[in-house]
Amino acid sequence: MSVMALDIRQLQGTVRVDGKDAEVIGSDEFIHESREVDRTLLVDQDTLIPEVHRWTWGGECRVEVDMHAKLFPAGGPGVDGNRIEIWGQTRFYEGESVDTPEQEDAEDFFITVPRSFMGSPPIVSQVDLFNHETVGQDDWARVTFSLKNRQPEEPPPG
Repeated sequence: MSVMALDIRQLQGTVRVDGKDAEVIGSDEFIHESREVDRTLLVDQDTLIPEVHRWTWGGECRVEVDMHAKLFPAGGPGVDGNRIEIWGQTRFYEGESVDTPEQEDAEDFFITVPRSFMGSPPIVSQVDLFNHETVGQDDWARVTFSLKNRQPEEPPPG
């Protein structure tokens, strides 16, 4: 069985973490770091995207992102075929070190990325995470997803 051109798509974009580690003594520490996402998806194949997993900063803050993606087949008229659904969880940790088990916040996310066409903007979604403890309540992180659902480049001949 051959895979039609529309039964394979390329999920591309970035996942960015911006955050603040508020310090009582000394200067606050910040993160502004993006990571690329570039994954080929086949129809109905659930894919874990391991490239975006862990960001650390300030010596004691960490964000983890577990991210899954699934491409849905083209359907009949009026059906949003070839969409990619992204889901997972973001977690924010703050404690004595970047390896702390002290989870301060967690949020699930679900993003639908329809087929992108030439010149169409990426789908952008954000998740905000906070430290809800009295000490450290000024610590926060924002995870921003900026994604496109593109047709993969043709493979080179030969």
